[in-house]
Amino acid sequence: GGIYTLPSHLSPLARDLIPRMLVVDPMKRITIREIREHQWFTVGLPRYLAVPPPDTAQQVKKLDDETLNDVINMGFDKNQLIESLHKRLQNEATVAYYLLLDNRLRTTSGYLGAEFHESMESSLAQVTPAETPNSATDHRQHGHMESPGFGLRHHFAADRKWALGLQSRAHPREIITEVLKALQELNVCWKKIGHYNMKCRWSPSFPSHESMMHNNHGFGAESAIIETDDSEKSTHTVKFEIQLYKTRDEKYLLDLQRVSGPQLLFLDLCSAFLTQLRVL
Repeated sequence: GGIYTLPSHLSPLARDLIPRMLVVDPMKRITIREIREHQWFTVGLPRYLAVPPPDTAQQVKKLDDETLNDVINMGFDKNQLIESLHKRLQNEATVAYYLLLDNRLRTTSGYLGAEFHESMESSLAQVTPAETPNSATDHRQHGHMESPGFGLRHHFAADRKWALGLQSRAHPREIITEVLKALQELNVCWKKIGHYNMKCRWSPSFPSHESMMHNNHGFGAESAIIETDDSEKSTHTVKFEIQLYKTRDEKYLLDLQRVSGPQLLFLDLCSAFLTQLRVL
């Protein structure tokens, strides 16, 4: 064992937990599961940490009937939609399905809803008429308030707002040009499968972009993915698709979807891609 001193300001629960975590013998040391079940850990634990998130894999296997009907009502073929979902294909129908499903899960499920409700109730109890906003944004939020809770509800709604992909008001040709320049800098090979859709492949072992340009695989050509035995055998190759969409508010949305390859490597690629586009 080791010699250490516990500070006197620690609570009884903390003084009980810490020595069990510092046991030298790993067979006698407290496990992660036991720590999560310890009273020190469970007291005051937020609901979003206490309740496990829904299983994404199970959600993919089990199709949502309401979302299916919504997509079908948009004019998509039911059989083609179900087949595309089972095969994990990316097309207009599946994109619409996942967007509607994600929005439904975020707004109707109780996973985080109860936590937001509890947080608002506790915050409302602390709001007093004497509190005044400090920023211009706060003035705008509180300008049309009828009760102290209105501005708070608006604040929580703003926190939950999210956006998919990269949004831009630039011309589609300009967006695609910048995208292909970024892909070229990252030594990504691509194949154009539509006006604003392409399949891509990236591997750290790919040659430099000078050799790619020498082989006429620049962003100005109808380039095809280079097929080499080495890259096919590599376990560190990421294949993904890039699609440019037009939104209802006259913006253009760029989406990257991984097709195959290590997920962490794909995240590294996305980070480098955003850096090339000067988003980060």
